[in-house]
This record gives sequence, structure tokens and C-alpha cells, in this order.
Amino acid sequence: MTTILHERPADAGQYALWAEATIDPSISGGGYFVATFHGAVDAHHLEAAARAVLHRHEPLRSVLRLVDGQLRQCVLPAEEACDFEHGDLPCEDGAERAAVRAWRERPEQHRHWDLATEAPIRFRLLRHAPDRCSVVFEAHHAGFDGRSKFLVARDFSTCLGDLRAGRAVRPTPLAAPDTPVAPREVTEEAIEFWRTAVDRAEPMALPEGGRLGQRTVTASPTIELDPSAVAALRTKAQALEVSTFTMLMAALTRQLAVYGNTESLLALASDVSDEHTGHVAGLQINVVPVALETARGASTEQSVATARRALTQLARNRRVPFVDLVAGVPGKPLARLSTELGLSFPRPPAGLDLDVPGLRSAWDFFTPNTNAALARTLQIRADWPRCRVRLDYRQDLMGAAEAEQLLADFRTAVSDLAADRTTSSVAPARADRPAPAAGGSPYLRGDVRAGTVHDDDAPQPPTLAPAEGVAFTVHGPSGQPLPRSIAGTVRVLLPDGHEIPTEDCGYVAADGRVRLLGPRDGRWIRTRSLIDASAVARVARTHPWVREAEVRMEQARTATAVLTVTGPSTDAPSARDIRAHLRTWLHGGDLPGRIRVTVSDPDTSTDPSTDADSEEG
Repeated sequence: MTTILHERPADAGQYALWAEATIDPSISGGGYFVATFHGAVDAHHLEAAARAVLHRHEPLRSVLRLVDGQLRQCVLPAEEACDFEHGDLPCEDGAERAAVRAWRERPEQHRHWDLATEAPIRFRLLRHAPDRCSVVFEAHHAGFDGRSKFLVARDFSTCLGDLRAGRAVRPTPLAAPDTPVAPREVTEEAIEFWRTAVDRAEPMALPEGGRLGQRTVTASPTIELDPSAVAALRTKAQALEVSTFTMLMAALTRQLAVYGNTESLLALASDVSDEHTGHVAGLQINVVPVALETARGASTEQSVATARRALTQLARNRRVPFVDLVAGVPGKPLARLSTELGLSFPRPPAGLDLDVPGLRSAWDFFTPNTNAALARTLQIRADWPRCRVRLDYRQDLMGAAEAEQLLADFRTAVSDLAADRTTSSVAPARADRPAPAAGGSPYLRGDVRAGTVHDDDAPQPPTLAPAEGVAFTVHGPSGQPLPRSIAGTVRVLLPDGHEIPTEDCGYVAADGRVRLLGPRDGRWIRTRSLIDASAVARVARTHPWVREAEVRMEQARTATAVLTVTGPSTDAPSARDIRAHLRTWLHGGDLPGRIRVTVSDPDTSTDPSTDADSEEG
């Protein structure tokens, strides 16, 4: 039985993370960072320092529980909240960081959080040798953010130093503060802006290639930007009187334009703490959507102006709670459109001192993050002119090859901007590898067999390989050729040079072949969410009863995406059965609002308005 010292209402951000973890326990919602110590250190001192950190920061020793129907943040004593485990992880001197990361990848380390019983931070002591060890700080974002790890590291180092010196450690408890929010007029202004701006925003075109059914978030390897290009950007930033981050964001807008985007939403992680709350660990990060208008061939000045407008919007709206913004724009896919790609650039506070007398310590803050709040997050860390980037991504949206491609394209965009090149150095994709001799179905355009379609990995997209001498290219809305893994309209290039347009949407994958997504028009259905109609139909067709599936927008009381599935007149499943099948492959937010089950014989088809075989989600 836990002891609850006191409680307070949970804030909207905590409620959202709690609901996400409750609905889908496969989402871990957290991350970790590591301190490695060289020198003799007493394990009891490490555990006492961990308890002292918990005692100081109430949000780190709080659990989330429903009390009389309201979600409450319940504060526990540090002794009860502290989860400190010991283990051995032998490794060579200097290999500690790699060893810890490999240890974290083990299946048994992929533990989920029970936010009703577990505090949002765990400690793991790993002994590498008698004089070397690492402490792993595992954290859940329901009570922790990117800013908090620096506060925890500072207080942990201070307490450890005091304990080693024989001094008493009695930290003053810091209560969870109210998160600073924007004035009401700023929130109302932001809501009014997004009520119309969300209608102009397009689903963001980004590298595709994930595996449907892979619900988890993973991290790409970290790459380093060209130091000479970053140094050149810093020089340009001084001349244009902007920050280096503004220049990096300008490069990102160019990259998005190369992918065929013209009006998109980007999510920026913003620290909302102030002088009254900044010293307390906890959840004080807000997701702030900004609107981007991008164009191919933009000059340096134009790209910087686009980035500056976005950052001005960020400065104005940084404390408008994201949940309030989404609630204020009902019936529209603001939440989905604005969380497709995020940008995170946390900076350690000035004068951060992590020194522990008598020990040599090394902190690794740039570690993989499994928080699923954003579908993809471009993580940037800088020690100018050194700049490292990593992508955290949902594995149903992209694979390792596509994540590395996005990072490589960003590095290219940075170099292009540094060199004042207005034409991108990212090459268009071309699929010209012939199909295998056997199997598959012919892909006909007119009287020409342009290639072969293999659909043996449903519900993943079918593969299209060209015939001998034929090539496929993919083009954006304005007709521009697109890079690898970016979806657009498929075109056939014949040996005689003639080009045949198709009505198909697809992309050139990392293996050099095309993935067919479905018809060129109507892939996305915009309601209160953003439904990928082609993916939903492909998944529905894998149900053993379903022969055909189609998703369309229908207007009743509200505009709704409706999935209609058709099959034989015997053993027809219910709409609830179909929805359960969809959930095994798709996220809940990607499902249609309504499902209609019909049978092949029109005389026995169901009436969706009255029959139990129609379900509204």
C-alpha cells in the first residue's frame, strides 16, 4: 500500500500521455539518459543521491490515478517512489556508452509504464568493472521532459558529491508548479488562425517505407552535419542577424519543398518554463504547430524569411497548450497534420556543472527516445560548429533506410544553403531494375506491358518492377520529379523516350522498385483525423471474409470516412469484428469513423442506418 502525501489535478498534457498509455500499452512514452563514472564509487551513495533527487522534485515521485473520475497527480514519499536496481554489464574501458545502448535494446528492457503505481523515473546501476559504472535514468514523459534531465543531472551530481564528502543531504522539496500558459487573448487568436489555416495545410510528403503493424517508435543512428557547412551557415546567420537554428530551419524548409510540399505544418517542441518554474523537474514542454509555405528554388533570403515567420509564430504561441488548440478547432485534423514531423533542439542551461570531486564523469543526453507524441521527430544537438542530428520515427511510417535518407537529405539541404545553391543536390528517383522472370501480374498501360506487380506481402504495398528497357519515375503535384521514397504520381518511361502518365500513386523504394499505394486521387480523407484510405482498404482486404474494400467520405450529421467491405453471404463478420482486425495493423487514430458490412448478393445487403453490421467509431 503506497502512502499518498498529497494530490493535485493532473494537467492536460499529463492526461493526454496517461490516456495514450492506457489505450495502447505498447507505447512506452519515454526515453533515458546515462551517467558513466570512472573511479571508486559506493553504490549506496548512488542510490541515496537518487532518492535525494526524488525528494527534491515532487513531479518525479508522483503517480497518476483516477480519483472520483478525475485524473490526479498523487505525490509519494521518495523512499516508496524510488526504483533503483543493480546489475552487471562488463565492457572494455571506453566502450561504456555502446554497451549501455546495446543493453537497452534487449527485449527484456522494453518495459512498459504503469503510471498509476510507478513514478516517472527509474534508476539502473550497471557495473562495468570495479572502478567503472553507469547509472541509467529511465524517464516517462508524463512527468518528465527534455529540460528536466539537465536539472536531474545537476542535482544528482551535487548530492553525490556531498555524500562522498560525508556531508548531510537534505534537499528542500519543490512542489509541482502550475505550467505557465498564454494569456486568454493569445490562445483565442491562435485558435482563430488555425480554424482556417488547417484547411490550407496538406498531408506532409516525407520518405515512406514502414511496415504496417509496427506500432513502436525507434531512433535512427546519429549523423554529423558537415562542420564546414555549419560554420558557413553561422557566418551567414551573423550577416542576416538571425540564429544558427533559424538557418537550420531554413534548410529544412528547402528539403520539404524538394519532397513536393508547399503548405505544411511543423511541430516545434517549446520550453514553457519561466523564472518561477524553470528550476523544477517535470512536464513543461509544449508542442507548438507552425505553418510553412515552401517553394522549390527559393533563395537564401527567402528560405530564411520562411523560417523567421515560423519562429515568430512559435514565440507568440509557445504557451498556448496544444490540447486547448486542438479542442478549439473541432472536426478538423489539426492534431494529425501538426504532429507528422517535429523539431527538437534542447540546449543545456548556461553554467551547468556536473563535476563530482574524485570521479571522472561522462553524461550521455543524446539517447534514443520512444515518445510517440510526434510521428517523427528531428532531433538536433549542437556544440558549434559540431552539429549532430537523429530521427525518432514510428516504424509503421518509415523504416531504417528511409530514416537515414531523411537525415542525409537534411545534411544535403544544409550544405546547399551554405553554398547558396538554389537547385537541390538531392537527385530524383528512377526505378529501372527489370522484374524477375517468373510470377506476378502484368502491369499494363494501353497495349504496353510496362512491368510486373507482386502482391505477396499484404497488407504492405504491392511491388512494381519495370519490364526490360522500361523505367518508372514519380512526380509531385506540380509535375516535378521526386526523390526516393517520396509518394507521388507514377509515370512510365518507355525505351523510345515516350512518357506515359498513370492514375497510380506510389514511390520508388530503397530497393529500386516502385511501391504502389493505390489510386492517384483520394488517398487522404480529411475529417477530424486524417485517414489513409489506401492503407485502410489494403488492411481490410486481408480479413479472410472480405473480397473488396473501399473508403469514401460521406456526409451525414458530420463528414465521416466510411469503410465499406463486401464478401460472401455466409459467415459475414460484424463491423466490430472488422474494426478489431484493422486495429491489429493500424493506430486507432488511423481508423475510419464508420464501417459498413455488405454481402455480394444485393438482395441480402445490409442497411447501414439500421443494421447491426454498421458501426460508428
